[in-house]
Order: sequence, then structure tokens, then C-alpha cells
Amino acid sequence: MEVIRKYKKSDWVHVCNIYDLSKPDEMDGIVESDQILPLAQDEKMLQYFNESRIWVYENDLQLSGFTGLKGDFISWLFVHPDFRRRGIARKLLLKLIGENNNCLMLSIVKSNHAAMSLYLDLGFRVFEEFEGRMYGYKIPAVRMKRNKGA
Repeated sequence: MEVIRKYKKSDWVHVCNIYDLSKPDEMDGIVESDQILPLAQDEKMLQYFNESRIWVYENDLQLSGFTGLKGDFISWLFVHPDFRRRGIARKLLLKLIGENNNCLMLSIVKSNHAAMSLYLDLGFRVFEEFEGRMYGYKIPAVRMKRNKGA
């Protein structure tokens, strides 16, 4: 059975696993994978996680993705590598869109073409290009937003 539900503390190990396996893919070609801290050891990301409202995707009692909002900003969207290309990210985003009647915004790595395509398909538009920093590396990125009712 498929369900998207609010995060609970017992999900922590699974969320960490998904993040730790997925973050290097997001930063591929930009940040050396050995420079990426595991979520449980990254104080800055832990704080960000704790400031976000988190939902998890579960299918047959197996957690395979999660997303989050910090205000109107999509702060998290990760799917376990073994479960990608199954529509999980789309379902998680549709959940966020349904939960939020305001404009939604996000930032993504500019080279993350799969994510960019999904966001564009769901009505998000690029409104700014910028250079972020993570793990001491410059990260080419974009900010996107989806207007209410898009």
C-alpha cells in the first residue's frame, strides 16, 4: 500500500539512508563525494531538517523518499536511488502543492536536469540563477517558484 504521511522520529534511520545515498548524485561533478557529510553528522543540514515540515513516501511499509517545506520553500526532496523513475518525487511534490495554497519556491543545482524537468512539468519556473556554496565548493544553482494555482 502506498502512503505519503508526516515524518515521525522512527523514520530517521531511513531518511538518513536516503539522503546519504542521494546527496552525492545531486552533487556529482561539482563536489567530491567524500566531502559530503552524512546527514546525521552535518549540523547545518540537521538544523535545516529540524526547521522543516517533513513528509515521507512509504510503499508496502518501505520508506523510499521524503520531502519537506520550510515556510513556502521546498527544503527537501530525495528519493532512494533504487526507487527512482517510479513517480515518487512527483507524488511527493503534488502532496506539497496540495498542502500549500501559496507560491512555492525552491533552489536546485543547475546541472540536476531530471529534477529541473520535473519541476518545470509541475508549473515551476526559473526566476534566478546564482552561485551557492556547499562543503567549500561553488555550486551553480537556480531558484524556481510555482505561483498559486499554476
